[in-house]
Amino acid sequence: MERLSIKTKKILKQSGWTPERKKDISSQVKYLEDKGYVVFDCVKKVLEQFGELKCIYEYNGKLDDFVIDPEEGLGDLDRRHYKKYEVIIGEDLVVIGTAFRDNVVLYMSKAGNVYAVRDDYYIWKIGCGIYEALINLCEGRELKTIHKEHLEN
Repeated sequence: MERLSIKTKKILKQSGWTPERKKDISSQVKYLEDKGYVVFDCVKKVLEQFGELKCIYEYNGKLDDFVIDPEEGLGDLDRRHYKKYEVIIGEDLVVIGTAFRDNVVLYMSKAGNVYAVRDDYYIWKIGCGIYEALINLCEGRELKTIHKEHLEN
């Protein structure tokens, strides 16, 4: 396992995580496949270790959160609604959850990169792998914007 920061481990443990955690993910994999996703091995590992965790942390004096749960991120929609992000990013993606008080949807690519999308207008790269993504979220690090679309009024 890659190294997590002390702060990140503390937040994860407060949410019910342990380093030995290995959750049964068969229902989550079926849910994603039924929605049209091919569930990559890296996504399966993330769901086994961090699936259904709601992590709450403080950022700029306010509480924030993220949830590793594909159903939270996808809801009733299927993959075709989010296919455009794969075109912009240039990688196949799978929904893995939400962040920032449900304001962004989290995705993971086949290469293990984690992205966040907000309102079809902003896409950020959260991390190169789940551990970097978790650290960046828990420590409130500045995220790299990879796409920003301006609204026309």
